[in-house]
Amino acid sequence: MGQHFLFMSHPDHGHVLPNLAVVTALVDRGHRVTYLTGETMVDLVTEAGATPLVYDSRYRQANFTDVAYDPLYLMTLLLSESASMLAKAEEQLGDDRPDAVSYDISMLYAGRILSRKWDIPAVQLIPMFASNGNYSYINSIYNSDGAEKSMPDWVGEQLARIGELMAVHGIEGSPQELWWEVPDFSVVNIPQSFQIEGDTFDERFAFVGPCLGRRAFFGEWSPPDNGLPIVLISFGAVFNEHSDFFHECVRAFTGMPWHAVITVAGGMDPADLGPLPPNVEVHRFVPHVAVLEHAQIAVTHGGMGTVMEALHTGTPMVVVPTSSIDGVTADRLAELNLGRTMKPEEVTAQRLIDAVLAVAADETIKRSTEEMREQIKAAGGATRAADEIEKYLARTV
Repeated sequence: MGQHFLFMSHPDHGHVLPNLAVVTALVDRGHRVTYLTGETMVDLVTEAGATPLVYDSRYRQANFTDVAYDPLYLMTLLLSESASMLAKAEEQLGDDRPDAVSYDISMLYAGRILSRKWDIPAVQLIPMFASNGNYSYINSIYNSDGAEKSMPDWVGEQLARIGELMAVHGIEGSPQELWWEVPDFSVVNIPQSFQIEGDTFDERFAFVGPCLGRRAFFGEWSPPDNGLPIVLISFGAVFNEHSDFFHECVRAFTGMPWHAVITVAGGMDPADLGPLPPNVEVHRFVPHVAVLEHAQIAVTHGGMGTVMEALHTGTPMVVVPTSSIDGVTADRLAELNLGRTMKPEEVTAQRLIDAVLAVAADETIKRSTEEMREQIKAAGGATRAADEIEKYLARTV
């Protein structure tokens, strides 16, 4: 008999897309999935096979410059989203309680409170680097120089807010425990070899790698017949309001023997890039994997979704991190010889094309990328994720 899963994520492509193929795999096995998210994700989760449940999200109205550099702003935003999620879940699912909740790690407050309140198993979904007692991803983002030894002031403020939300829902225990616990089970959308300090993570973490489905909602893409090597340029779906950068990209590849595919998402109107040379195409969205299967290089800000798509296809990268969040991923890519990094302020048309040509000619990067591609294949993807979730529930229900 199939079980009822409640998936929970704020409306961010980088957090929803990584688990849609898992939703589909569970539905194909006879389970029922309700997906609690924002209005902008309804079509995506519906196509994956879930029943959407929409909460009042303010996430897309956030100041994403502050999100990237101000930890208290980010944590307050995510806690507010969690509060709205909890209200909607209780309003709509009180008489149809799920058998388990699967929550994106950014919504951990909602997922962990609901799991405790309804006494149901919880699966944590991690589309980025995981954290444990040895490694803290948040610390890597906001304390990259390692100089801060004392507890930052913003942590105390956030703990107080978490305590207030717990009290509203009658949850006992400390906010520290709710926030910092290492859950019994997490699905991580990267291979363990890419995880920072990966050998310190135990069986509570299933490193399944990227879970990639068809993603027909992004449309179709076919390679041009000009025979040129292809480069994909994407800055994701959130931190992408970089018109100067995209203009430099067009200038970089104008007249060059490369074909550039640029995606700008909702950050700007593609028409604002003006008349394009025949070897450059610009879209809001394209199915990245379809492009990367033909691409020699990817240029990205370092969002984990695009990074995993590139490594899945064995595509080396030039990474231009636009925030401290992206910087952690960029540093890891460079450490593992999977690409090269550039600072945003260093980007000019000439420097960008020089970096692309250098990576394309680097045999060490090519070998490392191919090795990571094989490790991702072995990680199991969506099929293994669904397997591990079912096994976990069989042990706990």
